[in-house]
Amino acid sequence: MRFSRKLKLLTLIILSLSVFFVYKYTNHNNINYTTLGDGLAKGIDCYGRIDYGYSDYIKDYLKDINKLKNYSNEYTKEDMTIEQLHNTILMAKKMDNDNTNSNINQILRDTDYLTMTIGLNDLLYKLSLTSDFTTENLDIIIKEIETSFNNLIEEITKVYRNKIYIIGYYDVDSDNKFFKMAIQKLNKIYQNNEDVIYISTYEISQNKNIFLPNPNSYYPNYKGYQVLSNKIIDKISKKLEKK
Repeated sequence: MRFSRKLKLLTLIILSLSVFFVYKYTNHNNINYTTLGDGLAKGIDCYGRIDYGYSDYIKDYLKDINKLKNYSNEYTKEDMTIEQLHNTILMAKKMDNDNTNSNINQILRDTDYLTMTIGLNDLLYKLSLTSDFTTENLDIIIKEIETSFNNLIEEITKVYRNKIYIIGYYDVDSDNKFFKMAIQKLNKIYQNNEDVIYISTYEISQNKNIFLPNPNSYYPNYKGYQVLSNKIIDKISKKLEKK
């Protein structure tokens, strides 16, 4: 009888330890993923609907490999600008100092992977203010955007500790050489920032009939979003393999 009780107790201990070690070494739901920015970050499709964007596919990837803890796309909206996002973070910082809950800074502190598309709205707005489309004027506009963007990244990296995946933009009007030049210069801003991992959108602009079926919309279809997400997933998966 005593032997039977000891055996049961030993079996229970072994099972408990097994459960503990299985949980410890297989429970990897520890990645917080955040996306920030404009309509591309939000996942607006080519017909103006909020659908599956690149961040949703990345979220699904992390979930499928049992890595996702939290996902946030709270700070994405179609008309988001660099200045708006920067001001949101600064306001949150002020609220921090006032001992008030500030969501975006807390999210960024906890984030392990951060993706962002930002800047196109700034470019389009500034271009709308000028009727003199010259290289000199474009350089002035780009310099202003670069200063704003670098200030935003500097503020983000005060609380976020890793590289930021920045998705570039593509030109949708091959006949408009000025707009194409503006997009190239905008993307150069991202490529030149050392805190950024730049994600090219070259395939989108080269295959408009496949990824941009609506000529009246800048947003891609799901195939275009999958192209963007796969580029980021490829980089994330390589990082995870090294851990």
